Amino acid sequence: MDALFAFFKDRELNPVHYDAKMKFWSETIINYCEDHGILQIDISTIVSRFRRKGKTPKCLDKIFEELIKQRRLISTNDYTYSQQSSWASWTFNKLTSSLTSLMSTKIPVDQDIFVIKELVDKKAQQVIESLQSHVCVATFDCVISYGSFIDACRRCALIDENSINLIISTLVRDKKILIDYVGETKNVKVVKFIAPGTSTVRPITEIENSVLLLRHSKDRLEEQLKKSDEQIEGLLTDIRRHLKNSNRTAAMKLLRKKKILEREYEKKDRTVEHLNTVLTQIEQTDCSSLVINAYSSGVQAHKELLRKNGLTPDAVEDMIDEVHDV
Repeated sequence: MDALFAFFKDRELNPVHYDAKMKFWSETIINYCEDHGILQIDISTIVSRFRRKGKTPKCLDKIFEELIKQRRLISTNDYTYSQQSSWASWTFNKLTSSLTSLMSTKIPVDQDIFVIKELVDKKAQQVIESLQSHVCVATFDCVISYGSFIDACRRCALIDENSINLIISTLVRDKKILIDYVGETKNVKVVKFIAPGTSTVRPITEIENSVLLLRHSKDRLEEQLKKSDEQIEGLLTDIRRHLKNSNRTAAMKLLRKKKILEREYEKKDRTVEHLNTVLTQIEQTDCSSLVINAYSSGVQAHKELLRKNGLTPDAVEDMIDEVHDV
């Protein structure tokens, strides 16, 4: 333990021990962060996390320098800059500006905050796979509300806002998601993610926009129904209490209010049912279209196969007639 926590000695003295210690700490730190859903780290935090019996590791500056050299850790400033350009151009700029960087003011390693790129990429992919697992109809299931997207991130163990923002910026940069606003007043924030089997996200279509607004309306109505249900239950409790206290006037007043709420509830419930029917019909239409396209592709493939083998419909019919004659 003491040897692992101690400062690094010159590598030339014992290369095997030096490399083994470097590998141990590098993998331990990365694995710890992955297990705890940490995407950003700094030396002071890691020192506190690995405190044992009052002792803290004294070698982390060297570990961080090595991880930075391997580009497993990236300064938050550099990572933010990379979001505005491709990783290739960022790497090129870093290499070609080495002289400038030496002359510029640089944040010391022990004072900087770093992004663990491999974990960000891994977590971003996990979020996408989680979203895609709920896609039934790719035509319009790839557009969800922003709130639903945040919920998906939280299900992937992304708890703090900084981590979620890292994932969002990474997915936007990699063209895995796009964020937009829909509705007549552009007041509904939505996220579209890549459909299964595709590599980049496409703009939101009119169909997706319409279906999303239908779903948004249905969700809002369902929330209102839930609140109305709670209000009705509350009124029913109050009515019983007033009747128990022989206060029929107050009970009748609340009863009238309850009936008004129930009528409104029934109207909204019918609307939700109608919206569900419309959405189901849209889904069935899309599925029917997929079936027709599949049949069409099958027919085309069959025709192409016949053509390659020198068979035409007439030739096949002639051959069948000859077989019958025999």
